[in-house]
Amino acid sequence: MFELTVDTHFDAAHCLEGYKGECSRVHGHTWTVWATVEAAALDDLGMSIDFKLLKAALKRIVDRYDHLVLNDLDEFSGINPTAELIAKSIYDSLADDLDSENVTVLSVTVGEGDRNRVAYRPDNRR
Repeated sequence: MFELTVDTHFDAAHCLEGYKGECSRVHGHTWTVWATVEAAALDDLGMSIDFKLLKAALKRIVDRYDHLVLNDLDEFSGINPTAELIAKSIYDSLADDLDSENVTVLSVTVGEGDRNRVAYRPDNRR
């Protein structure tokens, strides 16, 4: 089994409604996103999935957040765009795009700034 990880980033603002503290006000972050996939086999070139394809798929997904206020997006209507929910949303989209017989998305990690990270992995994945 092979595991591949790529990363990208985006800049976006959010606020946490109902939070008692400064995060209840709109503020921005540079968010870093790591995506890890698992592959069972290699192709004739010795690759499981081309890093370029994996990076492009991840970038297409995170570009929908770049330089926006995340609270304004339909997918976060009625819920706070926390790092946890951002990670799950990106995971779900990436799995829809990439999951196949050979490649399975294992996890998506979202870093809120330099020091805070959350990883999302469904229960049925390691």
